[in-house]
Amino acid sequence: MKYKLFLIFSIFFFSFNLFAQPSNDDCIGSIDLGIIPNCETTIYDNVNTSASNIGNNNIPACFNGGAVNNDVWFSFQIPADGSIENFEITLTATETGGIQNPQIAIYRGDCSTDQLSELGVCSSAEQGENSLKVEAIGLKRNTQYFLRINDYSATAAPNWGNFTICMEELAPFFNMGEEEGTGLCSGTLYDSGGRNGDYSTNENLFFSICPTDFHRCIEIEVEDYDTEAGFDDINIFAGTRNDLTLLSSINGKGKFSLAFTDNECVTINFTSDASQND
Repeated sequence: MKYKLFLIFSIFFFSFNLFAQPSNDDCIGSIDLGIIPNCETTIYDNVNTSASNIGNNNIPACFNGGAVNNDVWFSFQIPADGSIENFEITLTATETGGIQNPQIAIYRGDCSTDQLSELGVCSSAEQGENSLKVEAIGLKRNTQYFLRINDYSATAAPNWGNFTICMEELAPFFNMGEEEGTGLCSGTLYDSGGRNGDYSTNENLFFSICPTDFHRCIEIEVEDYDTEAGFDDINIFAGTRNDLTLLSSINGKGKFSLAFTDNECVTINFTSDASQND
Protein backbone atom coordinates (compact mmCIF):
# COMPACT_ATOMS: atom_id res chain seq x y z
CA MET A 1 0.00 0.00 0.00
CA LYS A 2 1.22 3.53 -0.69
CA TYR A 3 0.26 7.00 0.35
CA LYS A 4 0.91 10.35 -1.22
CA LEU A 5 -0.02 13.69 0.30
CA PHE A 6 -0.45 16.82 -1.77
CA LEU A 7 -0.53 19.93 0.42
CA ILE A 8 0.13 22.91 -1.86
CA PHE A 9 -1.33 23.41 -5.30
CA SER A 10 0.10 25.83 -7.85
CA ILE A 11 -0.50 26.53 -11.52
CA PHE A 12 2.41 26.19 -13.92
CA PHE A 13 2.65 27.20 -17.54
CA PHE A 14 5.03 25.22 -19.72
CA SER A 15 6.27 25.56 -23.25
CA PHE A 16 6.64 22.33 -25.17
CA ASN A 17 9.13 21.28 -27.80
CA LEU A 18 8.19 18.40 -30.08
CA PHE A 19 10.71 15.89 -31.42
CA ALA A 20 9.03 15.22 -34.77
CA GLN A 21 11.30 12.32 -35.74
CA PRO A 22 13.00 10.24 -33.02
CA SER A 23 16.78 10.39 -33.23
CA ASN A 24 17.07 7.86 -30.42
CA ASP A 25 15.82 4.77 -32.24
CA ASP A 26 18.87 2.87 -30.98
CA CYS A 27 20.94 3.07 -27.80
CA ILE A 28 23.89 4.68 -29.62
CA GLY A 29 21.68 7.70 -30.42
CA SER A 30 20.09 7.99 -26.97
CA ILE A 31 18.85 11.43 -25.91
CA ASP A 32 20.76 12.72 -22.89
CA LEU A 33 18.42 13.81 -20.08
CA GLY A 34 21.41 15.09 -18.11
CA ILE A 35 21.72 15.00 -14.34
CA ILE A 36 18.49 14.00 -12.63
CA PRO A 37 16.18 14.95 -10.90
CA ASN A 38 14.80 16.36 -14.12
CA CYS A 39 11.08 16.69 -14.75
CA GLU A 40 11.05 17.13 -18.51
CA THR A 41 8.39 19.19 -20.28
CA THR A 42 9.73 18.19 -23.71
CA ILE A 43 7.42 15.93 -25.70
CA TYR A 44 9.10 12.82 -27.10
CA ASP A 45 7.69 10.00 -29.20
CA ASN A 46 8.49 6.53 -30.52
CA VAL A 47 6.56 6.84 -33.80
CA ASN A 48 8.01 4.99 -36.81
CA THR A 49 10.83 3.47 -34.77
CA SER A 50 12.28 0.01 -35.24
CA ALA A 51 13.35 -2.76 -32.88
CA SER A 52 16.75 -2.49 -31.19
CA ASN A 53 19.12 -5.41 -30.71
CA ILE A 54 21.57 -4.94 -27.83
CA GLY A 55 22.78 -8.54 -27.90
CA ASN A 56 22.55 -10.47 -24.64
CA ASN A 57 19.19 -10.33 -22.88
CA ASN A 58 17.71 -8.15 -25.60
CA ILE A 59 14.11 -8.57 -24.41
CA PRO A 60 13.46 -7.13 -20.91
CA ALA A 61 11.94 -9.70 -18.57
CA CYS A 62 8.83 -7.65 -17.76
CA PHE A 63 7.90 -6.61 -21.31
CA ASN A 64 4.60 -8.05 -22.49
CA GLY A 65 4.57 -10.17 -25.62
CA GLY A 66 8.24 -11.14 -25.49
CA ALA A 67 9.21 -8.54 -28.10
CA VAL A 68 10.52 -4.99 -28.42
CA ASN A 69 9.37 -3.49 -31.68
CA ASN A 70 9.20 0.30 -31.26
CA ASP A 71 11.72 1.26 -28.59
CA VAL A 72 13.52 4.56 -28.01
CA TRP A 73 16.45 5.32 -25.72
CA PHE A 74 17.47 8.00 -23.21
CA SER A 75 20.54 8.37 -20.99
CA PHE A 76 21.04 10.04 -17.61
CA GLN A 77 23.22 10.24 -14.50
CA ILE A 78 22.53 10.99 -10.84
CA PRO A 79 24.23 13.89 -8.97
CA ALA A 80 28.02 13.51 -8.83
CA ASP A 81 28.04 13.77 -5.03
CA GLY A 82 25.62 10.85 -4.70
CA SER A 83 23.28 12.99 -2.62
CA ILE A 84 20.20 11.44 -4.28
CA GLU A 85 20.12 7.72 -5.08
CA ASN A 86 16.41 6.86 -5.19
CA PHE A 87 14.17 8.09 -7.98
CA GLU A 88 10.64 7.74 -9.32
CA ILE A 89 10.33 7.78 -13.11
CA THR A 90 6.96 8.77 -14.54
CA LEU A 91 6.03 8.42 -18.21
CA THR A 92 2.85 10.25 -19.20
CA ALA A 93 1.19 10.12 -22.62
CA THR A 94 0.05 13.38 -24.17
CA GLU A 95 -3.67 13.93 -24.61
CA THR A 96 -3.43 13.85 -28.40
CA GLY A 97 -1.51 11.08 -30.14
CA GLY A 98 -0.22 9.66 -26.87
CA ILE A 99 1.55 6.33 -26.41
CA GLN A 100 -0.55 3.38 -25.19
CA ASN A 101 0.59 0.41 -23.08
CA PRO A 102 4.05 1.88 -22.37
CA GLN A 103 6.93 -0.25 -21.08
CA ILE A 104 10.13 0.87 -19.35
CA ALA A 105 13.46 -0.81 -18.60
CA ILE A 106 16.69 0.69 -17.20
CA TYR A 107 20.24 -0.42 -18.06
CA ARG A 108 23.81 0.51 -17.26
CA GLY A 109 26.98 -0.09 -19.28
CA ASP A 110 27.56 1.18 -22.81
CA CYS A 111 25.78 0.82 -26.11
CA SER A 112 28.14 -1.74 -27.62
CA THR A 113 26.72 -5.18 -28.37
CA ASP A 114 26.46 -7.35 -25.24
CA GLN A 115 27.63 -4.48 -23.00
CA LEU A 116 24.32 -3.39 -21.43
CA SER A 117 23.04 -4.89 -18.17
CA GLU A 118 19.39 -4.60 -17.18
CA LEU A 119 19.05 -3.32 -13.60
CA GLY A 120 15.84 -5.15 -12.80
CA VAL A 121 14.01 -1.81 -12.92
CA CYS A 122 11.38 -2.86 -15.43
CA SER A 123 7.64 -2.36 -15.74
CA SER A 124 4.77 -2.67 -18.23
CA ALA A 125 1.54 -0.71 -18.00
CA GLU A 126 -1.77 -2.51 -17.76
CA GLN A 127 -3.66 -3.02 -21.00
CA GLY A 128 -5.24 0.26 -22.10
CA GLU A 129 -3.16 2.44 -19.77
CA ASN A 130 -1.22 5.44 -21.09
CA SER A 131 1.03 6.24 -18.13
CA LEU A 132 3.57 4.33 -16.09
CA LYS A 133 5.68 4.78 -12.95
CA VAL A 134 8.78 2.84 -11.90
CA GLU A 135 11.09 3.21 -8.90
CA ALA A 136 14.87 3.11 -9.29
CA ILE A 137 16.54 2.47 -5.93
CA GLY A 138 20.23 2.81 -5.03
CA LEU A 139 21.58 4.30 -8.25
CA LYS A 140 25.33 4.98 -8.25
CA ARG A 141 27.19 8.18 -9.05
CA ASN A 142 29.64 8.38 -11.98
CA THR A 143 27.54 5.79 -13.83
CA GLN A 144 25.79 6.20 -17.17
CA TYR A 145 22.26 4.81 -17.14
CA PHE A 146 19.99 4.14 -20.10
CA LEU A 147 16.21 4.32 -20.20
CA ARG A 148 14.47 2.13 -22.78
CA ILE A 149 10.84 2.91 -23.64
CA ASN A 150 8.58 0.77 -25.79
CA ASP A 151 4.87 0.25 -26.46
CA TYR A 152 3.13 -3.11 -26.31
CA SER A 153 0.58 -4.25 -28.84
CA ALA A 154 -1.19 -7.60 -28.99
CA THR A 155 -1.72 -7.09 -32.73
CA ALA A 156 0.38 -5.92 -35.65
CA ALA A 157 -0.88 -2.34 -35.14
CA PRO A 158 1.59 -0.30 -33.04
CA ASN A 159 0.54 1.69 -29.98
CA TRP A 160 3.36 4.20 -30.37
CA GLY A 161 2.85 7.90 -29.66
CA ASN A 162 3.92 10.99 -27.72
CA PHE A 163 4.92 11.17 -24.06
CA THR A 164 6.77 13.19 -21.42
CA ILE A 165 9.29 11.91 -18.85
CA CYS A 166 9.60 13.08 -15.25
CA MET A 167 12.45 11.75 -13.08
CA GLU A 168 12.05 12.93 -9.48
CA GLU A 169 13.62 12.10 -6.14
CA LEU A 170 11.63 9.27 -4.58
CA ALA A 171 9.73 10.33 -1.50
CA PRO A 172 10.74 8.58 1.76
CA PHE A 173 9.25 5.13 2.13
CA PHE A 174 8.13 3.17 5.20
CA ASN A 175 7.20 -0.42 5.99
CA MET A 176 4.28 -1.03 8.33
CA GLY A 177 5.41 -2.44 11.66
CA GLU A 178 8.80 -0.74 11.57
CA GLU A 179 7.64 2.79 12.42
CA GLU A 180 4.42 4.10 13.95
CA GLY A 181 4.04 7.11 11.67
CA THR A 182 5.50 10.23 10.09
CA GLY A 183 5.17 14.00 10.14
CA LEU A 184 6.38 14.36 6.54
CA CYS A 185 4.09 15.83 3.90
CA SER A 186 4.71 13.08 1.34
CA GLY A 187 5.90 9.50 1.32
CA THR A 188 5.33 5.90 0.28
CA LEU A 189 3.97 3.24 2.64
CA TYR A 190 4.34 -0.50 2.06
CA ASP A 191 2.95 -3.42 4.01
CA SER A 192 5.24 -5.32 6.38
CA GLY A 193 6.72 -7.24 3.47
CA GLY A 194 8.25 -4.09 2.02
CA ARG A 195 8.60 -3.32 -1.67
CA ASN A 196 8.84 -6.93 -2.86
CA GLY A 197 7.51 -9.21 -0.09
CA ASP A 198 4.13 -10.35 1.22
CA TYR A 199 2.60 -9.30 4.51
CA SER A 200 2.39 -11.79 7.40
CA THR A 201 -0.40 -13.61 9.23
CA ASN A 202 -2.24 -12.28 12.29
CA GLU A 203 -1.20 -8.67 11.78
CA ASN A 204 -2.82 -5.62 13.35
CA LEU A 205 -0.49 -2.76 12.41
CA PHE A 206 -1.00 1.03 12.51
CA PHE A 207 0.73 3.92 10.74
CA SER A 208 -0.29 7.54 11.42
CA ILE A 209 0.32 10.38 8.96
CA CYS A 210 0.33 13.77 10.71
CA PRO A 211 1.99 16.37 8.43
CA THR A 212 3.70 19.12 10.40
CA ASP A 213 3.46 21.57 7.48
CA PHE A 214 0.29 23.64 7.22
CA HIS A 215 -2.32 21.83 5.17
CA ARG A 216 -6.02 21.84 4.40
CA CYS A 217 -6.23 18.45 2.74
CA ILE A 218 -4.59 15.04 3.00
CA GLU A 219 -4.78 12.78 -0.05
CA ILE A 220 -4.21 9.04 0.28
CA GLU A 221 -3.48 7.29 -3.00
CA VAL A 222 -3.53 3.50 -2.72
CA GLU A 223 -1.64 2.67 -5.88
CA ASP A 224 -1.97 -1.09 -5.57
CA TYR A 225 -3.44 -3.57 -3.09
CA ASP A 226 -3.86 -7.34 -3.19
CA THR A 227 -5.22 -8.89 0.02
CA GLU A 228 -7.25 -11.98 0.89
CA ALA A 229 -10.76 -10.81 0.07
CA GLY A 230 -13.07 -10.71 3.06
CA PHE A 231 -10.34 -11.45 5.60
CA ASP A 232 -7.33 -9.12 5.31
CA ASP A 233 -8.33 -5.45 5.49
CA ILE A 234 -6.83 -2.02 4.86
CA ASN A 235 -8.63 0.42 7.17
CA ILE A 236 -8.25 4.19 6.84
CA PHE A 237 -9.13 6.36 9.83
CA ALA A 238 -9.25 10.06 10.59
CA GLY A 239 -7.20 10.85 13.69
CA THR A 240 -4.59 8.90 15.64
CA ARG A 241 -4.84 5.67 17.63
CA ASN A 242 -6.24 7.54 20.62
CA ASP A 243 -9.18 8.95 18.65
CA LEU A 244 -10.06 7.09 15.44
CA THR A 245 -12.99 7.59 13.07
CA LEU A 246 -13.27 4.98 10.31
CA LEU A 247 -13.32 6.54 6.85
CA SER A 248 -12.88 3.55 4.55
CA SER A 249 -12.17 -0.18 4.66
CA ILE A 250 -11.06 -2.22 1.64
CA ASN A 251 -9.81 -5.69 0.74
CA GLY A 252 -9.31 -7.82 -2.35
CA LYS A 253 -7.51 -6.27 -5.33
CA GLY A 254 -7.45 -2.81 -6.85
CA LYS A 255 -6.38 0.80 -6.40
CA PHE A 256 -8.12 4.00 -5.34
CA SER A 257 -7.56 7.46 -3.88
CA LEU A 258 -9.27 9.44 -1.13
CA ALA A 259 -8.97 13.07 -0.08
CA PHE A 260 -9.76 14.25 3.44
CA THR A 261 -10.29 17.84 4.56
CA ASP A 262 -10.15 19.26 8.07
CA ASN A 263 -8.14 16.30 9.39
CA GLU A 264 -4.83 16.85 11.13
CA CYS A 265 -3.95 13.14 10.94
CA VAL A 266 -4.91 10.05 8.97
CA THR A 267 -4.12 6.56 10.27
CA ILE A 268 -3.68 3.43 8.17
CA ASN A 269 -4.46 0.13 9.86
CA PHE A 270 -3.82 -3.29 8.32
CA THR A 271 -5.21 -6.54 9.72
CA SER A 272 -4.71 -10.11 8.48
CA ASP A 273 -6.00 -13.48 9.62
CA ALA A 274 -4.14 -16.73 10.24
CA SER A 275 -3.86 -17.85 6.60
CA GLN A 276 -3.13 -16.75 3.01
CA ASN A 277 -0.72 -13.83 2.76
CA ASP A 278 -1.07 -11.88 -0.49
